[in-house]
Amino acid sequence: MRGMVHITILRLLHCSTTPKFFLTDAWASENLPTWLNSAFIGMEYWRWGAIVAIIAIGFAVNLLVRVLLRSVLRSITHADTHDAELVQLLKRVPRPAGGAAGGATWLVLLPLISLPVGILQFIEPVVHVYITLACIWFGFRGTDLISWVAHQKASKSKNKLDDLLVPLLRKTLKAIVLVFGAVYLADSMQIQLAPIVAGLGIGGLGFAFAAKDTIENFFGSITVILDKPFEIGDWIIVDGVEGTVESVGMRSTRIRTFYDTVVTIPNSILVTTKCNNYSKRRYRRWKQMVSIGYATPPDLIASFCEGIRELLRVHPYTRKDYYQVWLNEFSGSSLDVLVYVFWTAPDWQTELRERHRFMLDIIRLAGDLGVEFAFPTRTLYLRNEENWKNGPEKISAKRPEGWMETAETEGREIVEEFTSDDDWRKHLPPPYTFTGARDGGNGGGEGGEG
Repeated sequence: MRGMVHITILRLLHCSTTPKFFLTDAWASENLPTWLNSAFIGMEYWRWGAIVAIIAIGFAVNLLVRVLLRSVLRSITHADTHDAELVQLLKRVPRPAGGAAGGATWLVLLPLISLPVGILQFIEPVVHVYITLACIWFGFRGTDLISWVAHQKASKSKNKLDDLLVPLLRKTLKAIVLVFGAVYLADSMQIQLAPIVAGLGIGGLGFAFAAKDTIENFFGSITVILDKPFEIGDWIIVDGVEGTVESVGMRSTRIRTFYDTVVTIPNSILVTTKCNNYSKRRYRRWKQMVSIGYATPPDLIASFCEGIRELLRVHPYTRKDYYQVWLNEFSGSSLDVLVYVFWTAPDWQTELRERHRFMLDIIRLAGDLGVEFAFPTRTLYLRNEENWKNGPEKISAKRPEGWMETAETEGREIVEEFTSDDDWRKHLPPPYTFTGARDGGNGGGEGGEG
């Protein structure tokens, strides 16, 4: 770019119509008063005045470009004056653009006043550096504005992939701007890049080893984008770190833990480490033992279990096609009923609320049926030594002949007696079928609204 500008200026300087376009010494001596041709610090007054005028023109162009660009950006982005972030961006973006335009104005107009070669050779590189820095600054500010617009569109879409891509796009664009800016800046400062590139080629092996982790992290970020193991806002566990995904960059992923700390995980770990994504769950499982007293009659236990099943059928956030409610264990001080539930709640707060309602309904059900909840108990027997010695005979090891067969026969007869009328004695019960909530008209008792 700098070379092309020099070629253009040289062509203009050697043009046959130079007196019409350039302020030369001959033109000044013929057309300007004598005192303006007097020298001040090695340069005529009229040239000092021309420099001041050019600087003023550059500032005017700067302001004009800023105003025009700000109005254009407002019309494109449909700026809302109530959005403080957008207002700040619209103020910041035009500033470097105006600065670059003002610098370009100086670069074009300064050669027209035929400055001494030494001064021009000093000023031109400085202006080139100024323009390059302004362009880099404009690229960074423009990237922020593009990212803001992309974020607004991503927040309105249902797809969460764009929420992950927007921060990555912002960082990638800034990296590109920085690389190209560095190349042009080196050219403006007359730094030869060829020897540097050659040096990188010689030391390429060492550079490859040094950049190994960076390359792995970059491909890790590509893997996250393509494979989509998680999205922004997901609740995950990776490498022992649990929390919600806050951002995904080119080098690392940031996770906000439930202690409100931020853990940075290199993306290379995501390629080889298991990622447990709790946000991808279709259901939220809850397993609970409901303990009731040993004195509860069997028919009351059956009614209690079926009542809990009916609660699961009518509650709005329970999975209706799979649940388990059965008398499950004889524990030390209670009969334990297994309640195995899956919630379809979208978040933890809703799950806690629905679990709260469900547990309250179980308490109401137990109260209406007369089922008592058990609590850890222990029976203590006090033995009186005198009464113990004079009490009934101790259990003897001697047994009458055939006692085992008699006892077993008695047990079979009792079972035969209380199960003789059960359907399963005649027909094999079919597999359990999960039924929906039933209303009173179908003989299932009162049903609730699901």
